Amino acid sequence: MTDKQQNMMLDWMRKIHQLEYAHRYESLHYSKLERIVGISAFVLTTLVAFSYRFPSVEPDIFDSLPFFLKHNFFVPIGSAIAAILTGILTFLKPSERSETHKKTGSNYEKLRHRIELIITSSELHEKEFTKKMASIKEDWDDLDAINVSNRHFIQGKNKVNSFKKYPKELSFLDDVRA
Repeated sequence: MTDKQQNMMLDWMRKIHQLEYAHRYESLHYSKLERIVGISAFVLTTLVAFSYRFPSVEPDIFDSLPFFLKHNFFVPIGSAIAAILTGILTFLKPSERSETHKKTGSNYEKLRHRIELIITSSELHEKEFTKKMASIKEDWDDLDAINVSNRHFIQGKNKVNSFKKYPKELSFLDDVRA
């Protein structure tokens, strides 16, 4: 394997590593969103359900309460917010999205490990190397990866760059070397 080929493989590995982390961050984001929205909906519906059992309040204290805490406002407003939160869980399906990104991150990790094996294996014949790289490129192209947010992509890129293990991006190309 030539230096140019090795740098190309390292560049591929860097890109795959970045996408792996980006999908992991995206998975964690949706998992956290589901937990926050789900717990909020649960607490709010429980409060609304048991609001009929709250102790009665003296009239002068009742009059000093903000309008949204008065029962005739609290129940419909709380119910509407709970319905919206439940709708968010139903239509956004954060748990499914989290699982999809987690699986995609794992697929990128498997692909990265295959590249690591090629890089660290003993000298490969040119034909064997080309065959293995074509297989990796084909598998990479076949990954049915969904997009990640720009924020999580940048987080993944920064995480991988912090390792300081990869050469300059696209350094295997002659016009990029500096």
